[in-house]
Amino acid sequence: MPASIDKFKSSLSLWASGVCVITYESTQKKGGVTVSSFSSVSLEPPLVLFCLAKDSSAKEPIQDSGNFVVNILSSEQKQISADFASGSLDKAVVLEGLKPETLSTGAPVLRDSLASLDCKVDRILEVGDHWIVIGLVEAVDTKEGSPLLYFNRNYRELF
Repeated sequence: MPASIDKFKSSLSLWASGVCVITYESTQKKGGVTVSSFSSVSLEPPLVLFCLAKDSSAKEPIQDSGNFVVNILSSEQKQISADFASGSLDKAVVLEGLKPETLSTGAPVLRDSLASLDCKVDRILEVGDHWIVIGLVEAVDTKEGSPLLYFNRNYRELF
C-alpha cells in the first residue's frame, strides 16, 4: 500500500532544491512555470528534465513549439519565482514585463538567472499525475551569484 499523499508531500518538503522557471513561447501562448523538480539526465548528449503537473497549461505550448528554457534562479529572483508559481497572474504578462532575451531556439530567457539552458524537446513522458519533459540542451548562459533554494515550503538562501 503506498504512503499517504500528505505524508509523502511532507517528506518531500524536506528535500532542499534549487528553483527554476521554465519559459516557453509557441504561436498560441507564452509564459513560464516555477519548478523545483529539475535534474540533469545525460552529459552526452546534454539532456535535462523537469516535471510538470498534468493540469499545467504549459505542456501544450512547450510541446507545440518544441523548445523551452530552464532558468535557474538567483537568490535575487524570489519574486519572479512567486509570480510564475501564482495561480492568479497572467504568465504572458509576467514574462513580457521581464523583457526576456533569446539564445539558440528562440524560447524566452530570463535575464539575471544564474544559468539558462535553452532546450529542444527530446520527449515528453506521462508518469502518474505528471509529465516528465526531457530536453536536449542547445545553448547555455551563466552568471555569477547565489542560488534561490526551496526547503520546507519556504525560500532559502546560502549564507
